[in-house]
Amino acid sequence: MFDTAFGRLGATMELGSSCAPGLGVVAGSMSSGGLPDEVAGWIAAAPAVLSAARAAHEWDAATRQRVLVALDAVTNAVTVARARVVAAERDAGTWALKGDRDLPAFLGRLTRQGRGAGSAQVDQSATLSSMPAVADALVDGPVTTKHVQEITRATAASPALAAELITAAGQARLLDMARRLDGAHFGTALKQMSATLDPASRQREHDEQRATRYLHITHHPGGTLIRAQLDSVAGYTFGKAIEALNPRPAEDDKRPKAMQRADALEAMAERILTDGATTPGAVAPVNVVVTVSEGTWAAVRAARDGVAAQRAGRAGTGSAAECGPSEGSVTAVAAALRGVPPVVDETGQAWPASAIARALCACELTRAVVDAKSQVLDLGRSKRRFTPAQWLAIYASGQTTCSVGSCAIPLRYTELHHMTWWKRGNGGTDLANCAPACAFHHEEIHRNDIRVTRRPDGSYEHRWPDGRIYGGPPPGEALGSVPLGSVPPGGSSTAGEQVALRTA
Repeated sequence: MFDTAFGRLGATMELGSSCAPGLGVVAGSMSSGGLPDEVAGWIAAAPAVLSAARAAHEWDAATRQRVLVALDAVTNAVTVARARVVAAERDAGTWALKGDRDLPAFLGRLTRQGRGAGSAQVDQSATLSSMPAVADALVDGPVTTKHVQEITRATAASPALAAELITAAGQARLLDMARRLDGAHFGTALKQMSATLDPASRQREHDEQRATRYLHITHHPGGTLIRAQLDSVAGYTFGKAIEALNPRPAEDDKRPKAMQRADALEAMAERILTDGATTPGAVAPVNVVVTVSEGTWAAVRAARDGVAAQRAGRAGTGSAAECGPSEGSVTAVAAALRGVPPVVDETGQAWPASAIARALCACELTRAVVDAKSQVLDLGRSKRRFTPAQWLAIYASGQTTCSVGSCAIPLRYTELHHMTWWKRGNGGTDLANCAPACAFHHEEIHRNDIRVTRRPDGSYEHRWPDGRIYGGPPPGEALGSVPLGSVPPGGSSTAGEQVALRTA
């Protein structure tokens, strides 16, 4: 197939041709000496690789995985090579001789992907050209194309972040983050870094989102269609309200997730309409959780107190002193946020100054003081149930999921397990003795007498009674084959022990 295609498309590619610039067209340019030898050799090898991939279903798993890693490395190398060629074309200015309005339009026409794709190539080229250490790490690791996309997006939104990241120290920090974080979490960390360096930019982004918000409700014979666009803070709050009315479903609940959310929205509306205390303009607080470091809290509180003092001074001189967050207070909070860790919600999103100022005016504050290993909030033997404050302290310590390493159930859906059991081991209700576990794993821990301990780094370790790491089946039986309701030797029944906190 590919040999035929190469023979048929043996002509040099011309700009504006209706033929897509695929391997066949590129191969045609090779025959007329249109490519450097090194690039020509690369292209010449492609048909053989494609032919070999037809037999991929016959390879063993290890071979497939090695090939996937190798192809990803080739993709990364191609990305860097293209960025360098785009930069050279930009600097030479020869693209302008073809009548295109700008370089993105030229690239979009050249590759037949359109101006949007051309613009993305130009932006990516600018990122890799200004950050040579990142470009090298894209070829050699640990940077991936997803990391580069997130860097490009974040620096375009914040000049202050861009100025920081082109420095040697900034690039070293990027590489350290890339080693620890995958592309999605890397993007969140970049947004938090941007909020620290340039909180005013985060506020501008929030204001732009607010300027485009809308909610459309359209009634038609087939039902009601609801379409909305919210700013990220309002969206987070709305999501929390839906979660509060949409906890993890029972095993026999087969509704799709979208249907569950629709039902939760209906329940929310019914509760509001049946609440006698609800009046137009009434405030109905929704529980949301944001984390503020000690240094950030001190800085923001100082800014808030300074604004309050200014208002009091104006009031004493007869000037109008408006109540609530004003432009001045937002400016003060934004200034206070510069250089300190950002205020973030459970998703890792950095909050803008205006939302923080509003929260300081109306929210309920819970202080959770933790050390590096979360050894705080000791309630001794006076209480068996863990408290919301302890749950918040666990969240503040960085634990975001069930403590079983392979389980990704979010922390808010977990229960807190006494690592030294309350009855059998006289364990206390304190953070030094608790581990979050989803409902399934909490039952497995008690049913199979799994021993849970905390490592020095704060992570958790689970072991079978014979000492082996939990995660595989016990000797002679499959995982989970112990009959429900049975009690392992030396164990205790589950009843009465699963008393930890469930949250919506």
